[in-house]
Amino acid sequence: MKFKIHPAIGIARVGNSTASFYLAPEQAGQLPIDCDQEGNAILNSDGWEQPIQNFKDDQQRIRRQAARFRVYAYDDNGQGGSEVEIGQQITIVNPKTGQLMVGQVADIEWTVYLANKKASWYQFQELAGEHGYSNDHPLRNAAITDDNARLSLIIDPGPQTVSYSNEKKRSAQFARNKNPGHTQTFPPTLSPSSIDTLGELKVTEQNNHNRLVVLGGYGNSGSYIEGFGEPMIREYANNDGWFDDTSDGPVQARIKYKVISEDGRPPDPATRPFLYANVDVGAWVLVGYPRYAPQILDIVTMDDLLYDVAVREFGYNTYLYGVPPFDGTASPPSPDDPRALYLWRTQAQWNPNYYPYFWRDIWPILQRPNNFQWVMDFDPFTGGDPHDTTAGLEGNFDPNMIAIPPYDGEDPALREKRHGFRMRIWGVLRQPGQENRWTVAPDPNNPKYTPVGMPFLCGDNPLSDRIVSKFLRLTDTQLFILRQWAHGKFIDEHHEDIPTSDPEQSAQSGTDLDRGVLSNLLGGAFCPGGEATWIMRNPALYSEPYRIKLDGAFALTALSASSSQPPLGPGLQPLSLGTNLSAGSEPGDITKYSALPWQADFNECSTQEIDITYEQWNNLELSSIGDPARQVLQLTYWWPAHHPVTVNSVPWANGIPQSNQGDLMMVTAWTQLGFVRNNPDWQPGSEEPQFILVENDL
Repeated sequence: MKFKIHPAIGIARVGNSTASFYLAPEQAGQLPIDCDQEGNAILNSDGWEQPIQNFKDDQQRIRRQAARFRVYAYDDNGQGGSEVEIGQQITIVNPKTGQLMVGQVADIEWTVYLANKKASWYQFQELAGEHGYSNDHPLRNAAITDDNARLSLIIDPGPQTVSYSNEKKRSAQFARNKNPGHTQTFPPTLSPSSIDTLGELKVTEQNNHNRLVVLGGYGNSGSYIEGFGEPMIREYANNDGWFDDTSDGPVQARIKYKVISEDGRPPDPATRPFLYANVDVGAWVLVGYPRYAPQILDIVTMDDLLYDVAVREFGYNTYLYGVPPFDGTASPPSPDDPRALYLWRTQAQWNPNYYPYFWRDIWPILQRPNNFQWVMDFDPFTGGDPHDTTAGLEGNFDPNMIAIPPYDGEDPALREKRHGFRMRIWGVLRQPGQENRWTVAPDPNNPKYTPVGMPFLCGDNPLSDRIVSKFLRLTDTQLFILRQWAHGKFIDEHHEDIPTSDPEQSAQSGTDLDRGVLSNLLGGAFCPGGEATWIMRNPALYSEPYRIKLDGAFALTALSASSSQPPLGPGLQPLSLGTNLSAGSEPGDITKYSALPWQADFNECSTQEIDITYEQWNNLELSSIGDPARQVLQLTYWWPAHHPVTVNSVPWANGIPQSNQGDLMMVTAWTQLGFVRNNPDWQPGSEEPQFILVENDL
């Protein structure tokens, strides 16, 4: 029997409320889950977990979002996963004798280690550094040159462990002076807000399930630099002297169990009443900014990104992408066998006869941009019903036209018309290598019309001439699925009487949790990005699909089954200033690439004027290398599902400019911003807006 923690990557979010919090949504585009002060989900009369009603507490302070984790048990082949229950019988191999032991689960002991390494890391300079840093790449706080002094730039509260059976250890804090067994490092006094904690842990037991709740910090950011004009924000990503309380780190667990039998014989209860079994596969937690429009999904979600990495780099779905023949017999390469993985990657290709499902695989991608109209200014490209989904009126995205694949006996004229609709949509999608193109190839049926490339959003680097990537594109996997659809190779579940399920609202297998949670995170563009940046698309980051590889120095020490004593926890080795992805990641190694403080980049990631005069030119360099009079700038949006621009034509961050001054204002003003949620009065065809702004204090 093997054990895994789910979700593989959880997301907590900062908030300034000390009165209450809620749980992260575990399905895509859903409201967070309401809970009590201990982290127990609040259930309705039918026993279902209730969504929140308010994002802020009674004093209009933003509630923190907690990441919730569970342990699942699988058979030795990785099948049949289900959540471990207290009192459940489990089968474990004695590591000393090799004999099978049967135990009864008594508790789950959780260990988490959060840290923030931003101030000690390299400066973020768009895409420079994604594939390794040059020798002259500048550091943040470069004036601090001594390594020991630079280690003090890391916010390191040390690891904490909680367990439900120990009433005194049902919660723990990642706070200053709250971990006497660890040499902590916290920043000095900061302005405008000091940082004394990165969050806390709570363990709950609900319906015989022992679950972990991880809370992050309170959204505090500040600088230790004093003097006239300080604190000051000087740019969007790198500000010396500054710290914030976002963080990340590993989540590990041990199962405490009472031995019932070993090799078929009951043990002597006086000599071995309880043992511990390490959970084989751990997880990771990210602590990010509040999600102000949680029910509006990104064009590319973090799940889309990690699914693409899993498919193309780890053989996650060998029928979709793998080594021919695609007959269902191929096994994915083992992530633990680098040579086999390398050979597989050199031979793998897309299955030309893969048929995606329309309502499961295709429609969710096509539908997402429609909700952007509620958080963006109205214009010909982004406002109203930009894709015209009106059924029966032959709109661009009318399902009557685009959901029906070719079939025998179909009217040839109608077949051609439907094909034209699909190809029209496919033709405007930005392809690999077209990230710097504003328009795509003209429609051969209408050569005078040169369509704008889609998605119409900023890319990884529209700011400088360092590795230019101006506009966003879909992942390779998304594009392949849409290509199959465009050419008529897809299945309409309605036509085939196949039960339909919304993949963005499915649960509760371990995989469902992994994917559902990550669907609510940003998967691009990365400049630096949202909850995490471009490091998330590096396959070297992962030990297996969706699992961030942990540096072994921070893993729970293996424990002999003959011992009832707890092992030494992680953290015997101090956090380091470098990164070695082959060895694995340390606490703080994921968020360190992001902007410092987070509010600066968050404020400026609203809109961007992108130079489209020539493909490789950018507005920051144009005045020195060309004729400024010929410069053509295109106003483009960043990620409005995270930073709304307007909500129903009303400015969202009203009075906060996209400037360094505005960035400094956002350091405190983020607590006053309103949230965008579904309108309970909206019905299809209604004149009411589908999404509305609530709890706005600006």
